[in-house]
Amino acid sequence: MKSLARWALFALLLLSPALAQSLVSLAPTGAMAGFYLGDLSNSPYLQGIASDWRQSGLEAWLSRNLEKELGQDSDLLGIAQGGAFAAVYPDGGFFFVAKPSARTMQAIRAEVKKAKVENGWLVERSAGMVNGVSRDLVFMATPRQANLFLGNKRGLRAPVSGDLFFWGEPPRNLDAEYGLPPRLGLTLAAIRRVSVGLKLTAGGYTTETRLELDRNADPAFSNLVLPREKPWELGEFPAGYSGGVGVLDLASSGRYLSSLLSDFDVKLNFDLQAFGTRYALVTVPGPRSSGVGNLEAPMGHQLIYLEVKDSATAEANFLAAVQNLAAFATPEGQGGFKVAGQEGGFKVLEVGLLGNLYYRLDGDKLVVATSKAALEAASGKLWKDRPEYQRFRVTVPQNAVSYSFGDQKGPSLESLAALRESIPQTIGAEDKETKELTDRLVKFLERVYNRLGNSISYSVIEGSTLVSRGFSEVRWK
Repeated sequence: MKSLARWALFALLLLSPALAQSLVSLAPTGAMAGFYLGDLSNSPYLQGIASDWRQSGLEAWLSRNLEKELGQDSDLLGIAQGGAFAAVYPDGGFFFVAKPSARTMQAIRAEVKKAKVENGWLVERSAGMVNGVSRDLVFMATPRQANLFLGNKRGLRAPVSGDLFFWGEPPRNLDAEYGLPPRLGLTLAAIRRVSVGLKLTAGGYTTETRLELDRNADPAFSNLVLPREKPWELGEFPAGYSGGVGVLDLASSGRYLSSLLSDFDVKLNFDLQAFGTRYALVTVPGPRSSGVGNLEAPMGHQLIYLEVKDSATAEANFLAAVQNLAAFATPEGQGGFKVAGQEGGFKVLEVGLLGNLYYRLDGDKLVVATSKAALEAASGKLWKDRPEYQRFRVTVPQNAVSYSFGDQKGPSLESLAALRESIPQTIGAEDKETKELTDRLVKFLERVYNRLGNSISYSVIEGSTLVSRGFSEVRWK
């Protein structure tokens, strides 16, 4: 009889209806947040990176050391190999379902001791947790969500799609529940939902981010996030590693921040009335000879362009802000703010331990360079002179309120060069195991970074939603 019961149990598992459904739709409805990871284990796009992982030696190193540290628990590391989904509910409950690797599934089944069959699942219950196992799926949930799931009250629909995605909705009445300041409470009430999705494609990957707002809850915040003006043309600005243009009402932003901080008894008046609504930001390469990139420039290598309506007032406001920055960032007695002449048509500002800033007024723009490399790039070639930029620029719609273009490989390899130089000083020569790991990690990252190409992204307004879409090149093979 025991043998017959065992075979009947496995028959129920094999016929479990859960296998015919997607992981997301298995969850009960009403979730306020969710995270999904698709089955990427057999993705044709990731085979090249998987090969990089093996050839770098990281796979063997991690397998060896994790088995040493975790013992049999290392078998559980493959719990999401075939995909996973987690959801959070307004009552504080959660639901998690995954398709583990065969090895992990075997380890999980071996731990099942006091399970009962419920609707085709082997289920174990405790005071605050319910675990279940089917033929090739597992779930964990709080009791209420588990009961809904096992009672076939499922059917959650995600507001976003992709091979990997996330969404979240702020809980209602947060301000009342936690006693938040009025200004912050209004802003949180204006955010209906945030969602992010990523999808692998033949030439790279696409992303889509959506910020859904309730304009009536906080008109001031909504008007900042959902502008109506058009940005500058990025092609007219100096080229670098990456560049972007957008719209942000600086005067309104100043009033908003002042109001927000006043709720926390911080009395700061951000008077930005002299500034306009458009901006541009360009990141340029650091000095190649040093091999340490941004380590020589604490503020990075940036060109910042801000639209101005009143040049004299804008300059005075900018200098006051930099002076406050220097005082904040520099210990007493070690120097601070100082105007130090001119260089390359820019005025030079010494900002204490943060190094030098360079700025100039150029028509309706305040131009700021955060390093000498950025200063030199200000007179270099423009984005419109680069064929790769022109190729991607045509994908940006006319109604975009911001967009950016960039080279992913260059800055990634530059940061890796800085990491390579700093590692020996950080870990020392005698820590052989850590050195082996970091060497393998650097080799892997170098292989991956060399697969990267250019990227383009833009944002548009759709009703009361800010939608940002992007595409990044990756050489998968």
